[in-house]
Amino acid sequence: MGELVSRLARVMLPGLALLIAAFLVLPALIVVPLSFSNQTYLSFPPPGWSLKWYEAMTTDLAWPQAAVNSFFIGVPTALLSSILGTMAALAVARGRIAWAATASAVIVAPMLLPHIIMAIGLYPVMLDLGLLRGYLGVIVSHTVVAMPLVFITVSASLRTYPETLEMAAMTCGASPWPTFRYVTLPMIRPGVMVGAVLAFATSFDELMLSLFLTGPGTRTLPRLIWEQMNMFLTPTIAAVATLIFAFSLLLLGLVALLQNRAGANPSFARE
Repeated sequence: MGELVSRLARVMLPGLALLIAAFLVLPALIVVPLSFSNQTYLSFPPPGWSLKWYEAMTTDLAWPQAAVNSFFIGVPTALLSSILGTMAALAVARGRIAWAATASAVIVAPMLLPHIIMAIGLYPVMLDLGLLRGYLGVIVSHTVVAMPLVFITVSASLRTYPETLEMAAMTCGASPWPTFRYVTLPMIRPGVMVGAVLAFATSFDELMLSLFLTGPGTRTLPRLIWEQMNMFLTPTIAAVATLIFAFSLLLLGLVALLQNRAGANPSFARE
């Protein structure tokens, strides 16, 4: 009986995994054929095929400008999140503080809280500081919700090797900065890189904070998509969503590549 159950599990589990994967990915894949529709409205399946919505996306300057804004905000957010997240992970993992678990929970909390709560709280702060609607205010706000991802990945990297390596370096006369530069940083570099990619993806996809904190000159792609959907729903939105989907796949592939290289070749961390 046990052998029969084991065989059934081996047969059914792969099929169940495929069904779950299809359930998760299918809504995103449906956007792709919608973007090639020859109609002025969204309908599935499309009655005909055309590339005119991709052309319309490039001729409307609002879309390229929003894409540039998303990159101008996402890249600094990733850099700032990498620095702050790495520092926080080192402080919690190597600081020998009694309240490390509480500190970790507080650092990760912005990622778990509803972003509308974060947006409502950040709005008056950015207004008082004169940063509302500007790039700096948006970057700082996105960093608040993106930094926990770097903290998590770097913390995981720190747990993969013993603290005795750093102690040995300092015993040999190295000061804290050379120890970090030549011992700690090479070991946690894959975690920092993966966290930076995830932080960029979080910023690039952030809608709620962008709705509250961006202005006409700093409007991002998610906000522009939201505004267009409230006015008129055309396949141009599907074309933009398709390009964002493809870009997201590239980011996921980059994360997988970094993780595989770090796992298969430990020397990658020191390259």
